[in-house]
Amino acid sequence: MKIAIFAAGTGGHIYPAISIAEKFGKDNVIFIASNRELEKKIFSDSGFDVKHLNISGFRGKNFFEKILWPINLITCLLTTLSLFLKHKPDKVLLMGNYISVIGLLTSIILMKKIFIHEQNSILGSANKLSLPFAIKIFSTFKLGHKKELNYGQPVRSEFKEMQHESNKEHILVIGGSQGATFFNDNLPELFNVAEINSKILFQTGMHSSLESRDKIEFVQFIENMPKAMSKAKYIICRAGASTVAEIQSIGLPAIFIPLPNSIDNHQQKNAEIACSDGGGKVISQNEFKKEDFLKILKDFDELNLQELSKKMRKSIHLDSAEKIANEIKQY
Repeated sequence: MKIAIFAAGTGGHIYPAISIAEKFGKDNVIFIASNRELEKKIFSDSGFDVKHLNISGFRGKNFFEKILWPINLITCLLTTLSLFLKHKPDKVLLMGNYISVIGLLTSIILMKKIFIHEQNSILGSANKLSLPFAIKIFSTFKLGHKKELNYGQPVRSEFKEMQHESNKEHILVIGGSQGATFFNDNLPELFNVAEINSKILFQTGMHSSLESRDKIEFVQFIENMPKAMSKAKYIICRAGASTVAEIQSIGLPAIFIPLPNSIDNHQQKNAEIACSDGGGKVISQNEFKKEDFLKILKDFDELNLQELSKKMRKSIHLDSAEKIANEIKQY
């Protein structure tokens, strides 16, 4: 049995897809992604067969780009049809995002069995389009659909195998796999004056040139995120579904600053669900005030982090990849 997996955009879409793919074996999977440099980097380390298409999302484009988008979509569709005829996958897994539109159209034309994974707390546009044609939809957070199986968000195997790390070395700050301009522009100066003694490990993204200073180590990309998280007292981050799932899997206390312009405001909802038992704090970027952040940081730093960890921890994500793969194999 072969499966085609459509996953593109950010590490939050790609890493869960790779976790699921590992349950099928490298010879039984063909990945279809876009051609962004970050995607190429992640996939090149995975060892899977990947086809990169020259396509990006529709939302947020200017008028001229929106006119050209359907033409590019047709070109990518023809390429994908050719791939399917060559590799002959039996089933298709759509991980959401714009690349899933091509997967949906290809699967309908060639009558392939379709499965969906929705990582966020709100069903995305591509998955809404695909849902009527899907056999099952796998969800990270409960969505309430008839075809739904709430199996969580697949996390990297390192999180499942992780041992408790008593030696906490730093506070971890990440704005997602691509970094966050808001974080880079506002947080470093605040950490310089914050009433905390811990070292800061700060992922900036590939387009930043911030230089490390006394208690802040800036890195463009953290290669071993599971290790960085295991050694963190707590994390300050966005609220993409994969980040939330990894945080919950190891019970890492968190201060979330959700991306304010995320589609359907899904990051705000993700963060609220993650903190519903009291294991973290949600701060609005649109209402961000430096004085308030410094107070929140000081107060959070003084809390019982072991108790916060217990409240944040959720085990649902640890076996998610295996459950999803086993369900797909039944059809």
